[in-house]
Amino acid sequence: MEIRSAEGRDKTSVIDFCRDTFSWGDYIADVWNIWQSKGRLYVMEDEGKVVGVYNLSLFEKQAWIEGLRIHPKHRRKGLAKNMLKHAESFVQNKTIRLIIESENNPSIRLVESMGYVLEDKWQLYSMIAAKQDSDAKVTNDVFQIKDLIDSHTYADSWKWLPLDNEELQKLVNQKRVVMFGDNGKPLAIGIWNRSRDFPQVFQVGYLNGANDGMRCILRYIQNKAYDLNCERIQIFVKDNTSLNADFLDKRSLFYLMRKDMPRKNL
Repeated sequence: MEIRSAEGRDKTSVIDFCRDTFSWGDYIADVWNIWQSKGRLYVMEDEGKVVGVYNLSLFEKQAWIEGLRIHPKHRRKGLAKNMLKHAESFVQNKTIRLIIESENNPSIRLVESMGYVLEDKWQLYSMIAAKQDSDAKVTNDVFQIKDLIDSHTYADSWKWLPLDNEELQKLVNQKRVVMFGDNGKPLAIGIWNRSRDFPQVFQVGYLNGANDGMRCILRYIQNKAYDLNCERIQIFVKDNTSLNADFLDKRSLFYLMRKDMPRKNL
């Protein structure tokens, strides 16, 4: 078995064995060119045939693993574990994170056996873009909203990134933090992004606060997505956040898994 950087000639083989990954198919074909261009898309080759794939993203404070797939005829042979070990070989003194659908028990057991722990549970909702009136607005004051943050991470283009004070300030500067308040008191906040891999998808990567306030923020998001001609809106909310809105479609529960990597000995 050999794990190497993906090449253009590998695309057809990978897409072929990823075709039926989920009931609706897979997204690897849509992101292959983007991932390959960034230089950390890897494939596993066995006797000249590609049997596995994964993508690695390295950030200043963490690493993110995604798109790990094994050819159906080569599963349960420890190949996925070997690919995770390959990814970990690039990481030291950082946190590695990845996301798994809650019903994917084999993958959950695999990463747990390698020392990954459950950090948080996140619900995925969807809604449609629509013209809406809303009293929510972009906030310019990071201190005004800090008390509404109850998470160490937020989602951005299906990657969960660290949400510390520095990152929150950056998001405020980018005008990506929306707030709903009453008489100057903030009651709910949301963080939005336009998916880098799927520009037609508008996302809310964090949402918290009073239910009425969150509903108001979601109406703001519907209107913004409508103005940007986005086809879909995805909303990620921590599982312990109480959110009730009749215009939301509840989709799936995901487990955010993490592993803190030590510094390698020289």
